[in-house]
Amino acid sequence: MPQIEVESALVDAIRLKQFCLQLLTEADLHPEEAELVADSLVESNLRGIDSHGVARLPHYLERIRQQSIKARPTMQWEPLGEAVGRVDGDHGLGQLAMVKAADHAVELARGSGAGWVSICNSSHCGALAYYGLRIAREGMIGFVFTHVDPMVTPHGSAEPFCGTNPVCITAPGKNAQSLCLDMATSITPWNTVANAATEGVSIPSGWALDAKGEGTTDPNEVAALFPFGGFKGSGLGLLIDVLCALLGGAPIGPDIPKMYGDLSQRRLLGGLVGAIDISRFTDVTGFQDRIAEIIQRWGALKPLTAGEKVLYPGEPEALKREERQQMGIPVGLKLIAQFNALAEQRGLPPLEVETSVAEECTSGVTSSTTESVS
Repeated sequence: MPQIEVESALVDAIRLKQFCLQLLTEADLHPEEAELVADSLVESNLRGIDSHGVARLPHYLERIRQQSIKARPTMQWEPLGEAVGRVDGDHGLGQLAMVKAADHAVELARGSGAGWVSICNSSHCGALAYYGLRIAREGMIGFVFTHVDPMVTPHGSAEPFCGTNPVCITAPGKNAQSLCLDMATSITPWNTVANAATEGVSIPSGWALDAKGEGTTDPNEVAALFPFGGFKGSGLGLLIDVLCALLGGAPIGPDIPKMYGDLSQRRLLGGLVGAIDISRFTDVTGFQDRIAEIIQRWGALKPLTAGEKVLYPGEPEALKREERQQMGIPVGLKLIAQFNALAEQRGLPPLEVETSVAEECTSGVTSSTTESVS
């Protein structure tokens, strides 16, 4: 997985969620919706997806302040058939629209065997695994797609067309060991670059181009990212744009307002969420047993590097989650300073960190934070 290294301090997950919840509540979100958004952000950090974790919160808050994101959207559900429907996010936070779409997809699947829900008038929704695993917990196979503004070059192009356009597919297993593929179609998520810019560190060569179409390692100069796997990621990203834009009536990549452009302009993002009711095809318990067998056989394969293990899709994040629940979540020191400035402006208490770790980080000890998926 692509990574950057930043100086960090460890923060307890519960404490970090409470801090985010206070900021979101102060921004006038409904308490239960603030809880959902805070949970989705911290859950991303717990799973090692720092690109889509709490680092995005200052951006959300500024868009709410500039009214391009509504703090209290009135989302609409539109049934379109026995197995299909649409959620209008009413320009609220994307997490709210995606959860509503996932829950409706499950409801439709219970009635007809499969459910597909398009999303329109949404905004950035964070890591897709949060919604895919929500569907998996209902004993169903989940599909989640979203698109964003042009950030990724088509294969062979020197300028962008589509966004990082991620895909998530989940299959429920036993004891919460579900298969979970959640990946961007770019070589790295754009928000990995945003995090690098926040913390003042460079990115590896071969990730990005500047505005002149030349390679750069300066995150502040990045104008476009490369697709993963050349034409494979390029083609997949385009088809995801079609699914998210054309079914929901959203703009396609080049026409989507930029996430980090005019923050007073609404994003108009689309998405697509699907659920398949396994019980219509086979016994759910038997299906989960077979997933468990796949996981066991996959992990028993001989690794290329002695002493390592072949990990199934979703296992690196599950292992990281266990580790961070015990040790805490690494949060960049500059992001912590940004958080505390926001808290002070609002009359809220600062984010508490583990003092000893913060002192070590200040002295030059770095903590590697994994940036992956959408």
